[in-house]
Amino acid sequence: MDESDASTWVEYLAPEECWRLLAITPVGRVGVLVNSAPEIYPVNHRVDGETVVFRTDPGTKLAGLARSPAVCFQVDGIDADDHTGWSVLVKGRADQLRDPEERERVTSEPLEYWSVGAKAHWIRIVPEEVSGRRIRHGSEDDAERTTAART
Repeated sequence: MDESDASTWVEYLAPEECWRLLAITPVGRVGVLVNSAPEIYPVNHRVDGETVVFRTDPGTKLAGLARSPAVCFQVDGIDADDHTGWSVLVKGRADQLRDPEERERVTSEPLEYWSVGAKAHWIRIVPEEVSGRRIRHGSEDDAERTTAART
């Protein structure tokens, strides 16, 4: 909790809530190393089990993933009027789906695109860590109850 505003505090999200938010948010951002520098790309994605899948075409993002598969993936939501929001971060490894049976299974589920055309390569992010936070408004008692529930 920020001492300057006792009515605003951070809630750490349970893994189940992180996965729920990942599943209902159609666009996320994947962080990839490209030529030793991080680059961030928006992607349409969906949750598959406890992994994140998305499609991409050949280019900088795919080349970066092939060279360095360690990635971060983030989704978030904000309410600018209320000064609240949430963020979920997935850290893990991205691998291209090459197995025909797995590709067929993943392809059978819908993935809504915001860009033109289907993408040729399916990528799966296998998490090593999933974490989330929500900025809340309320009393110090609310913040203390949430902190106590986490410990």
